[in-house]
Amino acid sequence: MRREAPLDQARRVDWGATALWLLCFALVAYLGLKGGGYDPLVHDQVGIATWWIVLLATAVGAIPRSRPGRWALVAFGFLAAFVLWTALSLSWTDSVEQTWADLARIAGYLGVFAFSIFAAGRLGARRLAGAVAAAIVFVSVVALLSRFHPAWFPGANQTASFLSSDRERLSYPLHYWNAVAALVAIGLPLVLQAAAGAKPVALRALAAAALPALALTIFFTLSRGGMAAAAIALAAFFAFCPDRVAKLPTLLLATLGGAILIFAADSRDALQHGLANGAAHSQGNQMLAITLLVCVLTGFAQAAIVLGGRRLERPTWSVPTRRQSVSALAAAALIAIVCAAAFDAPGRASGAWSEFKEKNSPGRGAARLGSAAGQNRYQLWSAAVHENATRPLAGTGSGTFQFWWAQHADVDEIVRDTHSLYMQTLGELGIVGLALLVGLIATVLVAGARAAWLCERAERAALAAALAGCLAFFVTAAFDWMWQIPVLPVSMLLLAGALLTARRPGSQMEGGQFGLPWRLGVGAVALVAIVVIAIPLAATALVRQSEADFREGDLQGALDAARGAQNAEPAAASPRLQQALVLEAAGELSAASNAAAAATEKERANWRNWLVLSRIEAERGRAVASVAAYRRARSLNPRASIFQR
Repeated sequence: MRREAPLDQARRVDWGATALWLLCFALVAYLGLKGGGYDPLVHDQVGIATWWIVLLATAVGAIPRSRPGRWALVAFGFLAAFVLWTALSLSWTDSVEQTWADLARIAGYLGVFAFSIFAAGRLGARRLAGAVAAAIVFVSVVALLSRFHPAWFPGANQTASFLSSDRERLSYPLHYWNAVAALVAIGLPLVLQAAAGAKPVALRALAAAALPALALTIFFTLSRGGMAAAAIALAAFFAFCPDRVAKLPTLLLATLGGAILIFAADSRDALQHGLANGAAHSQGNQMLAITLLVCVLTGFAQAAIVLGGRRLERPTWSVPTRRQSVSALAAAALIAIVCAAAFDAPGRASGAWSEFKEKNSPGRGAARLGSAAGQNRYQLWSAAVHENATRPLAGTGSGTFQFWWAQHADVDEIVRDTHSLYMQTLGELGIVGLALLVGLIATVLVAGARAAWLCERAERAALAAALAGCLAFFVTAAFDWMWQIPVLPVSMLLLAGALLTARRPGSQMEGGQFGLPWRLGVGAVALVAIVVIAIPLAATALVRQSEADFREGDLQGALDAARGAQNAEPAAASPRLQQALVLEAAGELSAASNAAAAATEKERANWRNWLVLSRIEAERGRAVASVAAYRRARSLNPRASIFQR
């Protein structure tokens, strides 16, 4: 038989699909390595780049090949309406600058979602989920290595430098431990699906080898919410995937490998507590060797299971019918109810809720995993409810919870977010904003469940994993500020695109050709989104340039950059406040006072602007004006330690 020439093999490769796979992988990996994309300069640049890719790809006809189906259009419509509602909140917000910053970020999310919907039709669910899974494994491996050897990564101790009490919790490279855990929770069902269902044996072995490392990564975060989301995601995956019994050996093998690594790590105190001494370095070397050994053995064991399974005939009991599966599920549910009653689950839940509402810390180390303490989340959520009560339908404006909390909090804690996407949306964007968000989530979950249950068998496992990954994000977003860490919603939106474009067996493309009117519409939306994102991006970049010039002693350069930022975003307060600080340092106190006063006009609820104005007025010898500004600052943040002296 004549061997196929390399040129013929190259012609058979779908290079367009390969490029899309690499783009999906690069998007998640880049954001993951850049602090999760939390920095506005990072996520705004990514948002603009994504919209340019969508614009150019649709213009040349690379994507999409047909109009998206109705489920994809409904979900996109909900997210677009959410973006539009955020834009409308600029007319009533307490801070145009903060609202515009949020608008720019979610406009970038809309671009990612559009790209996902367009790309999924060409990539397919398995390859798109594979790209996201590969990127999450890559970021997780970096996170794990940063615990073993922090010196390899200059920013590994960035979070610990100002939150030393949480040094033991793995936060790099997202700089937030719960975000690292959430990313792993999204990736676990994707990697498990690849380990149990990929066609190449080598790929299945590699995916299985990654699972114990993912388990160890999430353990080092000590994230209760992340671990709960991972368990829920895995349960959802098994609920919707076909041929569940065949996947159980892979799960058990990964569980065994993860348990070995966690047990080994738990016995090495210096490493577990995130120390940087000689003992931690030695233990890091040991754990690196143990992790490599366990992962390699897991990969080989999975390969042996796969090859052995191909040679042996499966017993009939391992291929249950749907009726048998439903019966088994009902039996499991009954057993769970009996166990819950036997162990007084309602009473325990009531006690846990009472503990959650208290202003207590869950403790440190692995012991915190058994605590239900909410770390002031109940107080934050209550504040969001009270915030909504002032403007029930519209909210106070996106990004403004930090000002409401500073003025009305009953806890002395500085926060920007409510630690819940849903409560923050209720407070900032009102009932209308929350309804649009819930509409998006419901569409993704309902359409995703339908797709995972009804679509072609070859795609069902990948769709079940994608659904589980989306569910993991929605669960973690209920308890933390995951919406503000772009790598997480971006991963979810990529997976949602696969769910919403899946088709039932024998069905045809729903939407017909993606003609010129559709392409022109996409182009118009892309250009508007690029402008919306570019405005705060330019202002932020110029303010930071001004700060850098100020640190170097170049006051004129700092002033010019701050004025440029004001020209880029005239409604923002930060450029004016920066001008005030530069002019104050230059001794031009009258001009500094005018700039600070302008900052207070642009952002009247921000106590920091009033405090700077008070200081400058005091330097000018205007005692009455200084005291008035000071009192205003104190009224906006009465619990701040600076006002307790």
